[in-house]
Amino acid sequence: MSSQLAVTRRSACPPPSAESQAERLDRVFTILQNRRRRLVLEYLRTHESTTQSDLARYVAAVENDIDEAAVTSTQRKRVYVSLYQAHLPKLDGFGAVSFDRDRGTVERTPRTEDLLTYLDRFHDQSAQPPLSAGPFGARTVSFLSAALAAVFVGELGVVPADFSLGLAVLLSLGGAGAAVYAIGTAR
Repeated sequence: MSSQLAVTRRSACPPPSAESQAERLDRVFTILQNRRRRLVLEYLRTHESTTQSDLARYVAAVENDIDEAAVTSTQRKRVYVSLYQAHLPKLDGFGAVSFDRDRGTVERTPRTEDLLTYLDRFHDQSAQPPLSAGPFGARTVSFLSAALAAVFVGELGVVPADFSLGLAVLLSLGGAGAAVYAIGTAR
């Protein structure tokens, strides 16, 4: 029985070299947590290969919110050094880029596209307006505000209470419908 238990335990454990889904995701997010590394990947979205100098100029321009032609040598050098010492080796170690230190070249790899997919997911979500923005969010608020006003008018005695209550329920249903529609179209 003890040999049977030993076999069961061994087969239940993943091989030591296998990277779990959670570990891989942690590594992906570690790579993507730095803005300069994300900017390198964004640059490689439209370039198969580039030089470290071109990357440094691009990143410096984005960070300083200026045109690439306006980047000073100090701005470019600051980015160049951090790319050389930290960011490009880390991206290369992950397999996201192929970085040749001696030649100063950076090339896309198949994993570049994988990381860009993660960035696209984030950009797609951040580009969506909040539910309150747009005509359906405003329509929902309008319906529910009118329902509240109908209740107040009924309480003040301006119209019969039964009428104001019925109107408030009808307007609330319209507001709920507008909210459901807004949520459905937001996905």
